[in-house]
Amino acid sequence: MINYLTELAVIHLALMLGYWLLLRNEQQFAKMRFFIIGSTLLALIIPLIKLPKLFIQAKTQIDRLPIEVLPEDVNSSIPEMNTSIWSIDHLIWFYVIISSLFLIRFLKGLFFLIHLKRNSFREKFDCYSIQKVGEINGSFTFFNWIFLSDQIEKNEDYHMILQHEKAHVSLGHSYDLMFFELFKICFWWLPTTWFINEEIRNIHEYEADAYVLKSFNADQYSSILISSTLKSNGLGLASSFHEGLIQKRLKAMKRQTKKVSPIKLGTLMALFSILFLVFACTEEPGQSVKSGGQSGLIESKTDGEIYTIVEEWAQYPGGMDALYEFVSNEIGYPKEARISGVEGQIWVQFVVEKDGSLSNVQTVKGIGAGCDEEGERVLQSAASFIPASQRGKQVRVQMVMPIVFKIDKDRTNPDSSPQGIIIVNEVQHLHNNLKVEADFVNGEWSGTIYDEAGGGLPGANIVISGGATGTVSDLDGSFKLKANESENIIVSFVGYQSVKLEAE
Repeated sequence: MINYLTELAVIHLALMLGYWLLLRNEQQFAKMRFFIIGSTLLALIIPLIKLPKLFIQAKTQIDRLPIEVLPEDVNSSIPEMNTSIWSIDHLIWFYVIISSLFLIRFLKGLFFLIHLKRNSFREKFDCYSIQKVGEINGSFTFFNWIFLSDQIEKNEDYHMILQHEKAHVSLGHSYDLMFFELFKICFWWLPTTWFINEEIRNIHEYEADAYVLKSFNADQYSSILISSTLKSNGLGLASSFHEGLIQKRLKAMKRQTKKVSPIKLGTLMALFSILFLVFACTEEPGQSVKSGGQSGLIESKTDGEIYTIVEEWAQYPGGMDALYEFVSNEIGYPKEARISGVEGQIWVQFVVEKDGSLSNVQTVKGIGAGCDEEGERVLQSAASFIPASQRGKQVRVQMVMPIVFKIDKDRTNPDSSPQGIIIVNEVQHLHNNLKVEADFVNGEWSGTIYDEAGGGLPGANIVISGGATGTVSDLDGSFKLKANESENIIVSFVGYQSVKLEAE
């Protein structure tokens, strides 16, 4: 939630800064209004969009660790921070109280408008309903209701005022005001919230003035604005002829309307594109942990749910021994690895889909020199499995296969390169998430990693996502790692679903 609010604030601030610098003094009021509304909607939506990264980072060897950087499509886990639970509760309560006050004010305004409607005398103006009221000074509009003081005399000025209020109705200004009032209730702490609520009202008045000037003389209309002694009612949900900013409105009438410069529009489009790429294209399709009753359940962002514990596991045609035989016959020891003396165990993870096909084949712990790619290649060419089932339905499951590459120092090939031995171990079902208790304090992560039985897990990998720094957990599962607050930490151990830690 904090990440969402932060991204929303940054996006809205950036777009409104662009508006302030490039559009605020323009005369294209419809475009200005569209930009403010569109920018606010985009600020609400973009943080919810998570698209694959456009640029995949190359794998990098990590200091002190014989593994490669794990991809970011892992589970998120928000650790318990050093902040007192009482202070968090106080902040939440403070937020709720302030929002509730704004909501009460909003509802009070609605009830007052309904009260005025019920106590008004109704007249018709074209297809609009005019409510003559004695409790107000001036005029204002709320959706299709045009409220006028019964003190306003029916003369030529009267028709200009009605044309102005009719413009508010025709252009749907009340919808804007309702939307931005609700936005203010939820995001009152955002400075741009107050700016857009004021700015959209000004734009509404400029648009309504331009509407009136299509039918009336500018000098005559200007004289009404100057001489009018009627005052607005201060209703937050209403659009009024008698708003302030008379001098600005008069100047706007005299200025000649010009098209917005293509350079300005291009700059704003570039700003939007940058914000979209930065905040929407920040995550690769990944998985997040859920509770699945008796089954361990992982939800894939693209292909649905992935189970880690099921009633009936996926099986290879002919049995798992047939799979081991297939891999043993197909896999080869890369020459580069044999010449370089690279040996060790790799772990190739894959997902068995509902139709039995394999997807997301990737090495989660490798040794390089072509061994990782060879293991992935062979598994990708394997025949389809008999899919797993949970409660009578076919489901996706995640599995991992260990493969050992070992150099036979006593034997060589005809090309003088050493021969290698490859051992295919049994496929393991991926366990549920690691349990991580960690804090981020003064630029350093510290905590303990536990296995599914609750014991400290030694040898777990803790790395900075996308970086080349990491460590491993001690014999009791504890660890420490210096990092920046903005950097995510990946915790992994073969056979377990990886966990991502985020400082908040």
